[in-house]
Amino acid sequence: MEPLVIRGQSWRVVRVLPGDPLLIDRTGVMRLATTDPVLKVIRISMEVLPPMFDQIYIHEAAHAMMVESGVADTLSQLPDERQHVIAEEMLAWFLESHAIEVIDAVSRSLDRPVCVRGLCVRR
Repeated sequence: MEPLVIRGQSWRVVRVLPGDPLLIDRTGVMRLATTDPVLKVIRISMEVLPPMFDQIYIHEAAHAMMVESGVADTLSQLPDERQHVIAEEMLAWFLESHAIEVIDAVSRSLDRPVCVRGLCVRR
């Protein structure tokens, strides 16, 4: 898999065995995927099959985008860690769930591909 490049920063995306300790998130819960902001690595369990892979990858890429854009630092200033984790997960879920929907709606409205900073997308 090619690296994921966000704001000029390269993130490695690797598949790991189910149950790999690196799939344990900062709250101590085993996940299907994790994002490591220090090493800039997204880890996705090999148990994630094609029907769910893209959705999970987009969710983890949203976490990486929050790191690279400074949003993760802003959220870390919330009064307690639990609020920070909940806010970050909700934002990643929102981006994962609605990014394509927003691009598709704007593309249909314009009746052409949506272009932002030279990147054009149409579903």
